[in-house]
Amino acid sequence: MPVRQKSLKPRVFFNASVVLAGLASPSGGSGKLLAHVKQKQITGVISEIILDEIFRHTKKLGLSKTTVERYLMTLFTPIISAPTLKSVHKYASIVIDQGDSHVLASSRKTHADFLVTLDKKHLLALQHKIKNIRIVSPKELLEWLAKK
Repeated sequence: MPVRQKSLKPRVFFNASVVLAGLASPSGGSGKLLAHVKQKQITGVISEIILDEIFRHTKKLGLSKTTVERYLMTLFTPIISAPTLKSVHKYASIVIDQGDSHVLASSRKTHADFLVTLDKKHLLALQHKIKNIRIVSPKELLEWLAKK
């Protein structure tokens, strides 16, 4: 029986901070990652909760919710449903901010190869504490992609 090889295209769960930064600055690291998703070099994934968080901040960027929604629907298809409370609670004792439990649960639910975030204080601080999720900054992920 042949051994199934892992997809060559990494599956990346995006935290809202990265999407918002990418929308604000397409030429920055976060924007480059969104371009990688658009060019289908990586598979980008977000959840309904992340989408709602992005929508709450679109006015700060001077963008309309409709414009952002159309753009995100072309990048992230499908947008996954919120994780179960049971899976969120699994990470409650690990996270620094309880509000971030859903991010870890969602990235795990999607079998993401990476969780990309700009949240240094709450999520990137967990890089070496969580074994089953590779938590990286946009810069770290771009460096990894460049080596591929």
